[in-house]
Amino acid sequence: MFDDSDLKKSEITAKNENVEKVKSIILLSDFSEPARNAIKYAIDAFGDQVEYHLVNAYYARTSSATLLDLNEMLAKESEQGLTDELNWIKETFPDLNLTIKSHSIFGSPVDAIKRLKRLVESDLVVMGTKGASGVDAVLFGSVASTVIRATVIPVISVPPDCQFNGFKEIVFATDGQELENTEVLAPIEKLHKQFNSEITLFSVERNGKHVDWNHTGIKIENAHHSSVAGNDVAEEVTKYCNEKSADLLVILPKHTGFFDRLFHRSISKELVEQAKLPILSLEYD
Repeated sequence: MFDDSDLKKSEITAKNENVEKVKSIILLSDFSEPARNAIKYAIDAFGDQVEYHLVNAYYARTSSATLLDLNEMLAKESEQGLTDELNWIKETFPDLNLTIKSHSIFGSPVDAIKRLKRLVESDLVVMGTKGASGVDAVLFGSVASTVIRATVIPVISVPPDCQFNGFKEIVFATDGQELENTEVLAPIEKLHKQFNSEITLFSVERNGKHVDWNHTGIKIENAHHSSVAGNDVAEEVTKYCNEKSADLLVILPKHTGFFDRLFHRSISKELVEQAKLPILSLEYD
């Protein structure tokens, strides 16, 4: 295993002082307890220093003659649900001067995010997952998986009962392939600036192929590099996150199939349930 944590830090390539902080966050809600937990996680993390957009997406999966009536009913339920959530947020955070705008949007969650992106500039989407963990939800949860795979805005998926304890340790799992568009790293750099995070770039070296970190194009100020030989990518990533007591796992869902290998269905349920940390899925066109 290679780990430069105790050696010299990587060359400074991203000037922290020039990186903007997170300013706007989309809170995707289906009014469930996991969704509320994710909302609380986001507000605990960013407080009243950002603008929040509380979003509920609704649509009827039917082609019956009552479709219009059903959509009208769902629209009213969506609006009422948003009102209830806003009241809950105010009660939960009475001492914060929060800026929250609510949006009831017809369509799927992915449609809602894409539509809102055309209207407002947001840095992150925060959503809850209903599985045993963030990894479990990415693996099995249809909504979370769809949103993450089709992300047009970076997504933080928060496991049930997960509480915000800072972003002290962030692990960025990569397959070591070259990253052409370095702009996708902006969310990590913003978190680094706001929370003074320790960033570790981690890769699993498979079939004897070693990672050339200079070739990856991933340049983050003061980041550490670590790699380990192994064939089970998910197991090694989860093990490393546990060893580091990571607060956040970062992945690139569309980066050379890494998402599919990382969350392959052969992962044991026991292993998946051990990974109870949030996952930041970066946008990658």
